[in-house]
Amino acid sequence: MIAGIILGAGEGKRIGKSKLNLPLGNKKVVEWVLQAAGQSFLNKIILVIRPNDIDMLEIGKKWEAEIVINPDFHKGMSTSIQEALKKIDLQDVEGFFLILGDQPFITSSIINQLVISFSPGKSEIVVPYYKGRRGNPVLFDISWKEELMTITGDVGGRVLIKAHPERVKKVKVLDEAIILDIDEEEDYLKAKKRFILLKQED
Repeated sequence: MIAGIILGAGEGKRIGKSKLNLPLGNKKVVEWVLQAAGQSFLNKIILVIRPNDIDMLEIGKKWEAEIVINPDFHKGMSTSIQEALKKIDLQDVEGFFLILGDQPFITSSIINQLVISFSPGKSEIVVPYYKGRRGNPVLFDISWKEELMTITGDVGGRVLIKAHPERVKKVKVLDEAIILDIDEEEDYLKAKKRFILLKQED
């Protein structure tokens, strides 16, 4: 069983607005991520949100994700990861993804490729690479739960990737979606253009 933790409690400080709620085609940014996760091999999907974020709550319910509220979101990404990990049972789950809510071009195929590459019980960290660049999402063996529960600040799984390079399984991905996220207004504008181009290709 593999779980997916979608990180949706960020403040969007650099873009100055709730970027996950921004429209992209006929969905919101985070909805594309939820759709990809829902169509993949994942058995459990958790969406971490801020308290009183009614919009994100409704979106999570719409896509049938398990909602986890992070009251300490202002302390950084590590707290969102930890709130979600509290909901994951060591006995039931073999691994878990950390999935950024602002990567709308991630597909179920990408997630599935990483799941297929994963060998449970070997303390692996499965990391996608596009043309030599590390991307997201990242799949962690459940054995990393305890160490992730100790990190602090606005950091995520990258800390473990850097600290344990011998445990990293690099997976070559042919889709640049793994390195595309939305941090600035310019990123959002580029995402809208990319979305239009992809739809034209369809």
